Amino acid sequence: MKVMIVDDEASRAMLEPMIKEWGYEVDAAAGGEAWRALRGEPRPLLVLLGGGISGPGGLELCARLKKEKTLSQVYIILLTAKSGQDEITRGFEAGADDYLAKPVHPALLRNRLAVGRRILEYQHTLDTLSRELAAKNQELARLGTLDGLTAIDSRGRFTARLGEEWRRALREATPLSVILVDIDFFQAYNETYGHQAGDECLKKVARTLAATIARAGDLAARYGGEEFAVLLPNTDSLGTLVVAEAIRVAVATLGIEHKASAIHRHLTVSVGTATVVPDELASPEALVAKAEEALFHAKQSGRNLVRQL
Repeated sequence: MKVMIVDDEASRAMLEPMIKEWGYEVDAAAGGEAWRALRGEPRPLLVLLGGGISGPGGLELCARLKKEKTLSQVYIILLTAKSGQDEITRGFEAGADDYLAKPVHPALLRNRLAVGRRILEYQHTLDTLSRELAAKNQELARLGTLDGLTAIDSRGRFTARLGEEWRRALREATPLSVILVDIDFFQAYNETYGHQAGDECLKKVARTLAATIARAGDLAARYGGEEFAVLLPNTDSLGTLVVAEAIRVAVATLGIEHKASAIHRHLTVSVGTATVVPDELASPEALVAKAEEALFHAKQSGRNLVRQL
């Protein structure tokens, strides 16, 4: 760790070799150079700041250091020729962490430096842990919006975004579309190939949905079981139909064997879509209900189809 000595030339000449002998890096600066020198040091730093507690130079520099965010990890020991209670109080009020009276006793200085070093190392460790914790909390918050199996957005995230986009579309009088996708005869797939294969199937379909939607504002989510939902802001019925058909074809193109399907030897999906321009009399739930009705019609019409309402 580095010790910066900010004091007159005589004091620096006396302290520098002694502190180096204790295993510290040492730098020194006169009062006028100290601010620039200290701002160039990003790492934790011990500062021996002379000039006397009652002298304006030491107090002003001390206060400036404590206000500078990039120098938050600086431990300041004031070196003062005075030891009265008032002078010491003024030093601490300016932001000093400790003080030593001149002439400095070597053993006492060594002990005070060791204390400052331990405090700085402890603060540095806390800051590192705090940053790591913040990053982990952000990751947990992100994961909380994802489906645990498929790693695409969860139903809760879909519902939240649907509400947000509904309000936006209501303000801007733009269309909002929902697509619901259901894997055909998925229970039979599980019974034939096993639940582990079923899980892998769900993951592949989820990845296909996520890859098929093109815009950053679109959202693909696992809606429940073998059902998925896609949210398309500012998309009219024709555009939604194009995306829905692309999803149906993309899943079929995966070529996932499905011997238990009543309609095809490979895995297929049925798709229902709905589009509205929101108004005060409608609701997001009604939009989803329309997509569910369209999905029901797709299943009733033979599956592996897209139906739109």
